[in-house]
Amino acid sequence: MVMLRTFAHHLLLLPVFLFLLWAAVAGVQWVRHAPKSVTLPNGMMLKLQYYFPRAPVALFATDGRTILARRLEFLCFNDRYVRITSYKFGDSGIYDAQTDAKVREEQYDTVARELRSGRGGCNGYYTGLLGAVFLLDGQRFPFLPPCEWRNLNNPALKNRAWFDRPCDDRSGREEMRPPTVAGDTAVQSDLGP
Repeated sequence: MVMLRTFAHHLLLLPVFLFLLWAAVAGVQWVRHAPKSVTLPNGMMLKLQYYFPRAPVALFATDGRTILARRLEFLCFNDRYVRITSYKFGDSGIYDAQTDAKVREEQYDTVARELRSGRGGCNGYYTGLLGAVFLLDGQRFPFLPPCEWRNLNNPALKNRAWFDRPCDDRSGREEMRPPTVAGDTAVQSDLGP
């Protein structure tokens, strides 16, 4: 009878042991395959603040240890500067890779013009403001920046190898067309007689 109770007690612990074993293996696999960081062409780094699902991405100085901005929303960068929009109050702004600090107020407008395109986007390595998660190494579709956003026409950008990074080049993406009006010959030719 005592042996039967001991066996039943161990049998009850088996599911707990199996769950802990599964959690350990799954956790190691997630951390091993999680996108961790990327070094921007100017030397600054984007990294997950900690390895946890949906961890916020932070901007690190060129030393890779000093956090300059947390909880990044959008960014634009070139060979020297990174313009950040952050969810954390006070972290939004432009950061200089040469000083590893925010750009001073008297220089802000000049640097902002350098990073801004004519239509309010970005004039850095991409033409649009990107979420930081799209730039982390090891990302796959759907977490890749659009290939059309690569700013290949900006001759001032020095690190041309950056444009060899993976991007979303799906040709199936179609631009929105305006609705057609009844009697439009283009619509009739597509549909037949």
